[in-house]
Amino acid sequence: MSKKCMLFLIASFFLVSCATVPKVDPTAFPIDKGPKEVVPKVCKYAYESVFPKVAVVNFTNNSAFDFANVVQSHVQGSGERTAVGGAAVGVVPGAAGVVRGAKGRSRFQRDAESIQRQVNAKLTESVEDVVMNELVNMGGAKVFTRKEMEKIFSEHKFRRSGLTDESTLVRLGKLAGVKYIVTGSVNNVDLMYKTHESARKGLGRGGSGSLALDLLGTAIAATLEAQEGWNIGTELTMRILDVETGEILLSDKVTGKHNIGKIPYPNYDALIGGIKKAASQGIEYTRPKLSKWFTVKGYIRQMRTSPDEKQRVASISIGEKMGLKPGSPLIVYTFEEMEDEDPVSGKRTVTCNMVKLPVELIITDQIQAESAWAIVEGKPEAIKRVRVGQLVERKPLK
Repeated sequence: MSKKCMLFLIASFFLVSCATVPKVDPTAFPIDKGPKEVVPKVCKYAYESVFPKVAVVNFTNNSAFDFANVVQSHVQGSGERTAVGGAAVGVVPGAAGVVRGAKGRSRFQRDAESIQRQVNAKLTESVEDVVMNELVNMGGAKVFTRKEMEKIFSEHKFRRSGLTDESTLVRLGKLAGVKYIVTGSVNNVDLMYKTHESARKGLGRGGSGSLALDLLGTAIAATLEAQEGWNIGTELTMRILDVETGEILLSDKVTGKHNIGKIPYPNYDALIGGIKKAASQGIEYTRPKLSKWFTVKGYIRQMRTSPDEKQRVASISIGEKMGLKPGSPLIVYTFEEMEDEDPVSGKRTVTCNMVKLPVELIITDQIQAESAWAIVEGKPEAIKRVRVGQLVERKPLK
């Protein structure tokens, strides 16, 4: 990547960071008395709120994660650069140092292997927590908790370890009364200690003759400094199963990374926390696809127009409880009934034509649990077409 491109990305980051949530005082806007949306009978199905029940279960561990050897190799390598004489190098929880003799080396290996077993035992459960939290925060679905699913396992004598095939998961989903099963696997967990000493040489010192390049060098040096230490990478596969049909609706492979710092000997909590954060970063990349399956929709309850008629705001029937946040953009639909004649059979049919209006509703700071006020954005002629009763739907998440 060129230095100009890097500078552009840094500038873009600061511009995005400075973006503000739109604010509005709806009481200062007179209520519109204009026409309301007339929804054809054939189109009323579009207003049905789906809000499906979802269970996150049985992520399998397919990784070959090796914590003990990686940590010992790093500590040994670090020690060889600093230790004096032929002493063996090892660590104890919370500190690094020189362990003299076979007894010290044995204890180090035993501690490292113990932590690895703890991590492996909780690995899939931790990833399931990440996926569950993402779905809950995203909105658009009723997510079963692990406690609820464990109760169903017990009632129907399912053993969690026996849920190895998707047909069994579908059967479990039907017994639990859920519409979708979210499952998958942990394909890989990568632990690596990174140093950037050589890469930082010459960066952030100034003297290039260009303020922009000096700032760029400083930014790169700071980024490298933040990346130094134990880096955890995760690779996950996530699938959504339709319980009714058994069909795989989505299968996506995602990767994420997280730095847990320069501690010489990462403990159990640090590793599990790092794995969760790395997995969470990976799940963010599949958020747009997930949000298409778990849509959030409502309708416009009231329209108001500013006294100078330059701005319109809408009160909508959904809010924070459905996962909306200040700044969330919404799509607006209008409807028309269409009567067609099939060119082959000659049969006449009546269908619903959903038309996406060329506007966006942007959620303001005026948001409650089950309602919100939004600013209507678009060209003046398009803004005038927005009416009470029209369907609104959250845009796919980024």
